[in-house]
Amino acid sequence: MDALTHTPPHRLAQAAALLLAWIGLCLWQWRRHRLRQHAPQATALVPGAPGAPGPVALVTWASQTGAAEALAWDTARLLESGGLPARVAPLDQLDPGQLIQHQPVFFVASTAGDGQAPDHAERFVDRWMDRPAELAGLPCGVLALGDREYRHFCGFGQQLQHWLHASGAQTLFEPVLMDRGDPQAMRHWLAAVAALTPTPASAPLPAAPAAPAGSAFAPWILLGRRHLNPGSQGEPVWLIDIAPPMDGPAPAAWEAGDLVQLRLPGSDRTPRSYSIAGLPEPGSGAGLQLLVRRHRREDGSVGAASGWLTGDCPRGGALSLRIQPNPAFRLPPALADRPLVLIGNGTGLAGLRAHLQAAERRLTTPASPRQALVRQGLHAWLVLGERQAAHDALCDVEITHWLASGVLSRTDRVYSRDGGPHRHVQDRLAAEAPRLRAWVEAGAVLLVCGSRQGMARGVDAVLAEALGETTLQTLRQQGRLRRDVY
Repeated sequence: MDALTHTPPHRLAQAAALLLAWIGLCLWQWRRHRLRQHAPQATALVPGAPGAPGPVALVTWASQTGAAEALAWDTARLLESGGLPARVAPLDQLDPGQLIQHQPVFFVASTAGDGQAPDHAERFVDRWMDRPAELAGLPCGVLALGDREYRHFCGFGQQLQHWLHASGAQTLFEPVLMDRGDPQAMRHWLAAVAALTPTPASAPLPAAPAAPAGSAFAPWILLGRRHLNPGSQGEPVWLIDIAPPMDGPAPAAWEAGDLVQLRLPGSDRTPRSYSIAGLPEPGSGAGLQLLVRRHRREDGSVGAASGWLTGDCPRGGALSLRIQPNPAFRLPPALADRPLVLIGNGTGLAGLRAHLQAAERRLTTPASPRQALVRQGLHAWLVLGERQAAHDALCDVEITHWLASGVLSRTDRVYSRDGGPHRHVQDRLAAEAPRLRAWVEAGAVLLVCGSRQGMARGVDAVLAEALGETTLQTLRQQGRLRRDVY
């Protein structure tokens, strides 16, 4: 007999209400994430021609700290509110053939360092921007994000504009150069974009986001420094302890992967960025640590920033600093309980050390999912390069403790001056290709921190060879390959 004949009417009503609520939730979620779909909309229409396929705008971004990505989504929402369907995609997931399929195309591009492309966009630059592409007649606009305190202001955005011009693209308006989120530049960009839509929105254009509290430069205090590699053939490396300012607003909070910018007194005001080498100790305030190698120029002189941090600034002296969020090297909550493969060299240990401290804290949380990873031997694997084991085993006591406590499942340390078959990080990683593939198949996140030339490029080549370009692209799309290289 049908069970429904014995179901009380009020229970049927409850079930129907739950079903309707579930359907409503699904529709709400679909609407909420519709803009974040990376495929072009199949139902895009030409205004005034019902049923006919029409143009889909593309907003592509190249972001180092997340600001460009956020502005790309704001731009896409403005386009759709004006009646022009829009797709949003990171620049590294595109090629010229995909660009030409959209009309118009808007580029929102940050500059990393002193004029370079953001890390994730390097693949696009290397593969496509060394020569003009077939983009004749492509209508486009460029929003370049930068900081006028750097010598090559908006360097990558302007490089992108020159490439588009050489490729025959049609510039819809002059590139907009935005200095550190300047509200006037943002309004100019959004107004120029809105003017190109079929029915420009009548609502006020959104204002530029306010700078986070504590993000301005402030006088932090140098508490002390510890020489980590006495006797090394290389330049000295120092672990530097810095306390937050005593007065004024509290410093911005930071996460593992973030940076700090240093502005030197009496210099050209060009700030230098350093990876924050750890998290604040619980209950100790907001003090931070840096891992800095003294830089020696070709003429024998010492670099201004590293010299100031490692020797010239007296203990108790003021350092003009600000926190710089770095979403490209943070670990999002969705990836927080994945295995970690941490790859770096030299003072690149700074960013990796912060992630290991964060992993240690998550591991000690009751019923942490990371405890299962420890039992499987898949919690964290560190591959680290330096010069000599006798002098350059940076933070060795801490790393040994992490191995003993299970924070690290495995460590491979290589030393370029000690000889042997694996003198560099990329050599050791290549020799461990089967293990690397096993960790990736288990869902690992790869974190690379250290020198761009040599180590990072060598690691990129090994990853492509060991994993294949398809898997590597999947890792990038899923955010499971994250870099902080310099």
